[in-house]
Amino acid sequence: MRLSINWLNDFVDLTVTPAELADRLTLAGLEVEALEEVAPDFSGVVVGRVTRVEPHPQADRLQLAEVEDGHATHRVVCGAPNLTAGRLYPFAPLGAVVSGGHKIKAAKLRGVASEGMLLAEDELGLSADHVGLMDIPQDLPLGQDFAVALNLADVVLEVAVTPNRPDCLSVLGLAREVAALLDQPLRHPEVIVAEVAEPAHPLAKVTILDTVGCPRYAARLLLDLTVGPSPFWLRRRLQLAGLRAINNLVDVTNYVLLEFGQPLHAFDFQKLRGGEIVVRRPQTGESHFVTLDDQERPLTPETLLICDRDQAVALAGVMGGLESEVTEATTQVLIESAYFDPSTIRRTSKRLGLSTEASYRFERGVDPEGTIHALERAAQLMAQVGSGRVLAGRLDVHPTPLYRPRLTLRASRANAVLGTAINQEEMHRLLRRLHLPAVKRDTDTLEVQVPPFRGDLEREIDLIEEVARLAGFEQIPVTLPRGVLATRRPQAEARLRDEARRLLLGQGFFEAVNYSFQPERLQTLLGDGGEALRLANPLSEETALLRTSLLPGLLEALRRNHLKQMQDVRLFELSKIFIPQTGADLPREEQWLSGVVCGAREENSWLAAKAPVDFFDLKGVVETLLQNLLIPEVSFRGNGLPGYLQQGTRIYSRDLEIGVLGKIAPQIGEKLDLAEPLWAFELNFQALAAAAQPFPLFTPLPRYPAAYRDIALTVPEEVPAARVAQELYYHGAPWLVEARLFDVYTGAPIPPGKRSLAFRLSYRDPEKTLTDEAVNRHHEALVKALQEELGAELR
Repeated sequence: MRLSINWLNDFVDLTVTPAELADRLTLAGLEVEALEEVAPDFSGVVVGRVTRVEPHPQADRLQLAEVEDGHATHRVVCGAPNLTAGRLYPFAPLGAVVSGGHKIKAAKLRGVASEGMLLAEDELGLSADHVGLMDIPQDLPLGQDFAVALNLADVVLEVAVTPNRPDCLSVLGLAREVAALLDQPLRHPEVIVAEVAEPAHPLAKVTILDTVGCPRYAARLLLDLTVGPSPFWLRRRLQLAGLRAINNLVDVTNYVLLEFGQPLHAFDFQKLRGGEIVVRRPQTGESHFVTLDDQERPLTPETLLICDRDQAVALAGVMGGLESEVTEATTQVLIESAYFDPSTIRRTSKRLGLSTEASYRFERGVDPEGTIHALERAAQLMAQVGSGRVLAGRLDVHPTPLYRPRLTLRASRANAVLGTAINQEEMHRLLRRLHLPAVKRDTDTLEVQVPPFRGDLEREIDLIEEVARLAGFEQIPVTLPRGVLATRRPQAEARLRDEARRLLLGQGFFEAVNYSFQPERLQTLLGDGGEALRLANPLSEETALLRTSLLPGLLEALRRNHLKQMQDVRLFELSKIFIPQTGADLPREEQWLSGVVCGAREENSWLAAKAPVDFFDLKGVVETLLQNLLIPEVSFRGNGLPGYLQQGTRIYSRDLEIGVLGKIAPQIGEKLDLAEPLWAFELNFQALAAAAQPFPLFTPLPRYPAAYRDIALTVPEEVPAARVAQELYYHGAPWLVEARLFDVYTGAPIPPGKRSLAFRLSYRDPEKTLTDEAVNRHHEALVKALQEELGAELR
């Protein structure tokens, strides 16, 4: 909301500078984002009076004028068509500077000396109008500095109004806040509507068929109007507020919108069939409506319409219709001032993607009691600037009165919440400054009738906030909180997430945080990505789908790193994916942990040659992760890989599949312009959480020594080493605490189709020292079991 300080001065006397006022408003919850000083683009221009006009002897289109400025009379050559003797105009004497930095000098025009210049608006930098001399009020002091006479110097505050304070989307609303902050009286513009004897009814009629969508609709009828440019003061205020002047009748509705916060609309009354206004929903066959911007808008059954006897003439609370707009030929106007249901207007505005100054206010809620005040103000101004007649009687249909609650405020409760010691009398005074009438019920309680313009006040805590705002948040003493704080132990899955992140960061990975939304090109990057849930209203096509895998986003992040010359990249992401469910509106959400790796195994060093990452590096990363997450009996099986992996393995905990790892297919790298090998892993984090053993609170150091045995087994090549390790742990329990693979060998004398796997076994009993005899018996039983289970042979 752009607030002109000059306009604000009409409502309240300012006792502080604009900069101080900006600080006070910000501390009161109305942040001033910018302060703009507006200065005239000219100097030395004064108010001059043309005393005589005569033709130029050498030019038909020029005239000679005698201009007095209160000190002297000047001879000026002028070609403006509206030059009239006896009128006041802005006058630039010799030495004055006009817009653009042009200094006025003596000059001869067609042989006649000109001692100054009478000015149009564009020459003053006030608008682009160059039709004629600027029309100014005729009661200005002769010879006064023109910028001072019209009060052109101004300061504009850019106020960020929060959605819960629609009452501050107007000069009146902000003036109400300023008056309370400065403890100054609030002035309202004097509104006097000079009605003629002719009644508006039965020429015009209002009917509300949807009392939920429109609880109140008021209107005024004006005749014999003349459409033309608005006076400068009106156009100036609209310009500083960021609105474009259109014509005097439409500008009045925009002016009152900014002044009182009540959206209005002007209908060309002669275009309303039957002179009737009907507020209703679309009827059968009404599917589209053409708005003022000449756009055809689709209608739904919940769209609220303003209609005449036969058809729609406006989208209620959003925008008027093309057929009933005010044009240069308009002489009769029906002014609309209504209260519409905020949720109804919000749905219409969002569905159409059409936000206007009117809908912005209606969807937040306007003052239902302010409709009449704004209507009368608009009628007064429109009759003034349009030279029209206001017919007697206003149309005011109010079938559903809206009531505001009556709230109680306990001084003791307010002080307990704020940590202050404000007495009840002071709270009563602060509320009255905010125009919140309060009545004392007892020594501690105030009863407040919430005014209709404060729709945000619903509970006692809202009143407490008002007391704090006006007393000053900066006045609340700073104290440390008291009490005993108990830290809740995080849930197991949360601890698992934190531990997974810590482990991957420790192995050189960086965590990526990608959007849950992704474009079609990423959804299909891995091949057939399956069906993904498409958003109904995406911000762009880049965020149109909910992801079904974390890998595409990670690969895209890797590609961007490569574009920045980052060749060695390790990224992981722990987040949700969204799997569509047949017959359900919402997808199934799953937590996954995915990572991508490419480039060198280690940083380049003089100690060793640079080696690329390979399968075993990635497998080691995943093994370290799963081991430290206490995932039991992890095995790797190379059956049934997904299509986006060229080679790899599936990962199991016992018989539960928990993920997959391997080398990304080259064709996927080609799509991303990446020639280097790409490695990736995907782990179902929910499966990890289900398989993980509880984190041990404490594991004591072993009290007794371990006994070590080396074993070399010849097994078929198709038997994974993980399967052998799994059987070692199973048959070696309870003494076998570690089975570490330290050698893999193929070749003579190992028969073809087989390989040798060598393990270092550690045996330990937590209760006693194991003897060699006991260990040997246990070890021999273990070897026998492996021979029977796997067909292994002891080397």
